[in-house]
Amino acid sequence: MSTPHLIEKIALYGAPERITDALLDAMSSRGLRAIVIVDDPTDIAARPAMSAKSGDPFDAARVARSVAGVDAVIAVLSSRHLRAGSDTHGFERTYGAIIALLEGLPAARVQRLLLVGDHAWLDHPEALPAEKVEHLQHSLHKSPLAWTMVEAPGGDSHLAAAGGEHAALIDDLQQYAGRVLDHCLQETGARQRVRVDSRTAAEEAR
Repeated sequence: MSTPHLIEKIALYGAPERITDALLDAMSSRGLRAIVIVDDPTDIAARPAMSAKSGDPFDAARVARSVAGVDAVIAVLSSRHLRAGSDTHGFERTYGAIIALLEGLPAARVQRLLLVGDHAWLDHPEALPAEKVEHLQHSLHKSPLAWTMVEAPGGDSHLAAAGGEHAALIDDLQQYAGRVLDHCLQETGARQRVRVDSRTAAEEAR
């Protein structure tokens, strides 16, 4: 079993969002540096050991410039800012972002990529453009990256199902974020699709 690469600096797409806030908290608690990549860096509140820069995950050249110098990238595709998903419109954004990230990261010599989002397009591709689904699957297969597709936590309504209490929601998000970060740092789930439960250990998605 190979030793995981040392990861000290992580680029994050999809902020500001409750999930990205939880991920930033998890990074901070482990002494990691975070680079938040957004359209407008002034939208991001200052945090210790965090900086923000302009960029988006839909253009490979911009991705390569934005992530240069980091050790890993986490893209929260399901965030309200990126609006990627598995329906017809959302899949177009999923396709665009994943292709750009798969092309941009190797150019920046970044090997680790986590894609957090709704990956149901893998299960139900019938209503989606077949050529793009096939191209995306082929691109993932041939990519040299240690990528992991992480299922988003079912939306805020799922996380708040137990009474909808704010404290419970925050706790669930923090546990979820911690386990996503475990995957990133330990390089578990590489080249797999995984599901992370906010209350139990991660399990490989079926």
